[in-house]
Amino acid sequence: MSAPLTILIAGDDLLFAARIEAAVTRLGHRPRVVRTTSAFQTALHERPDAAIVNLASEMDAIEAIRRAKADPATRTIPVLGFCGHADAARRRAAQEAGCDRVATNGEISSHLPRLLEILVERVQAPENSTA
Repeated sequence: MSAPLTILIAGDDLLFAARIEAAVTRLGHRPRVVRTTSAFQTALHERPDAAIVNLASEMDAIEAIRRAKADPATRTIPVLGFCGHADAARRRAAQEAGCDRVATNGEISSHLPRLLEILVERVQAPENSTA
């Protein structure tokens, strides 16, 4: 594995945030947890390597992703969003906002290490190539 990456974790669900934070740490990366939209926007400008966003949190996650992907300074930061499996509208809205990958809560709980690997592979690709 190359140098540790900084992974931004956004959302106000303490249980999911703690699980994700622990998984990121176990994989040798540096987690940074934020709980509000404004903290998320500020943290993005510190150039984390990737972001994981709880789409169902009280923060306006969809709008936060939309802003991140519209901003030339932050648009290349890969974003993994997650929410409940029955919340198809929210998943679709996240994709339309530019979320790079959307997972269900169950996938986050069961497959977080693999999802992080996929996100990290995108970060480690040469120049975050966009063909």
